[in-house]
Amino acid sequence: MQGTSPRCGRPSSRQALVALVGAPNVGKSRLFNRLTGSRSIVHDRPGVTRDRIEAVCEWNGRRFRLFDTGGLVPGDRDELTRGVERQVLKGVAEADLVVFVVDGRAGLTPLDESLGKVLRESGCPVLVAVNKVDAEGQEGRTAEFFKLGFADPMAVSAEQGRGIAPLLDRILDRLPLEMPAPEPSGGEVIRLAVVGRPNVGKSTLFNRLTGEERAVVSSVPGTTRDPIDAEFVHRLRRYRVVDTAGLRRKARAQGESVEVQSVERAVATIRGADVVLAVLDATEPAAHQDLAVIGECLRMRRPLLVVLNKMDRVARGRAEEILQEAVGRLHFGQEVPVLPISALQGSGIPKLLSMLDRLAEECGRKIPTPGLNAALEAAVRLRAPSAKDKVPRLFYIAQTGGFPPSFVVFTNGARIEPSYARFLTRQLRKDLEFDLAPIALKFRRRT
Repeated sequence: MQGTSPRCGRPSSRQALVALVGAPNVGKSRLFNRLTGSRSIVHDRPGVTRDRIEAVCEWNGRRFRLFDTGGLVPGDRDELTRGVERQVLKGVAEADLVVFVVDGRAGLTPLDESLGKVLRESGCPVLVAVNKVDAEGQEGRTAEFFKLGFADPMAVSAEQGRGIAPLLDRILDRLPLEMPAPEPSGGEVIRLAVVGRPNVGKSTLFNRLTGEERAVVSSVPGTTRDPIDAEFVHRLRRYRVVDTAGLRRKARAQGESVEVQSVERAVATIRGADVVLAVLDATEPAAHQDLAVIGECLRMRRPLLVVLNKMDRVARGRAEEILQEAVGRLHFGQEVPVLPISALQGSGIPKLLSMLDRLAEECGRKIPTPGLNAALEAAVRLRAPSAKDKVPRLFYIAQTGGFPPSFVVFTNGARIEPSYARFLTRQLRKDLEFDLAPIALKFRRRT
């Protein structure tokens, strides 16, 4: 492996950090899932994990942060491999303990020996986990890994669950004792999902927002597989931003189970997000899949900002034209703002952060009941509901939640025409001054 060896350092975090490091396809992601109860993507193909995937692990009343790193390939110097290598070296430098995962079936390899040398030079405490020892009587496979220079390699089977409890005990023995610090103040963390087609710059934007190189950035489409997340603070408001896999058309994803899993998790991340950043590529016309992603966010009523990235590659005279073309393509989401940025150069990021703050403020706003009912009465005076049969009556309105702001209108049970529901939603947004945030409006019979 090339590059400077990392130096082990204590991070300024409230929980200890443990890194899983090893060659490709030794079972790091499966072991990560077994230790944390997570569902990181697992596949027999080497090199599936590329970014740093992190989760909290709890054992015997103690907690630590565990992160899975990408596998390292010797002699392969392409752009993607170099990005993975930087993530691994950075993870080792931050860790309190490294679990060096090796393959008990394959035996000791030259790559294991190369990685062992790097880890010895780092100065970090290291545990060797000999994975794929799936049955009793196979513990002898650990013997040859003493050559790595680390004491007591442990036999485990991430697939079968063998040796996991002793491994966790050993991890806790090697970690510094510390009590978890209280969560920082500042209210709820706003969950922010970054979504879009492959290679539109989602990972570059993720790194720009969080201020650290957590996501591997490459011109190779589909680099990000698992959603990865990190927190940042802007104007005393905390955000947890999640970088998702590029969303492809299902027909293109069917052939690769890894891609299918990535798309499913990206959609699940949208569903669980408070705010979504939909990233488009300014150098290409908005494609059908871009519109499908934005349409899915609107269907789920997720607060949404559309980010037109890579504006640094657009000629100056065409910038406004490109922006207007993008806005025109989003005719079904005209109330969604489109922000031109360059995640690579940082232009437009301050405005994006400011708009995120405005959107978060609107979503967290609590409207007094008298003001709500005054807005409802004004809307009904402007246009009363009608029906062929029973005429609807709107009695009063109540706020039920935020992200997006949600309201219930109590009625006499008569059917509300969809066109009137859309009118009422638009009018309430205008009168209640929700300039950026969508609102969710439901109708319920008064009992």
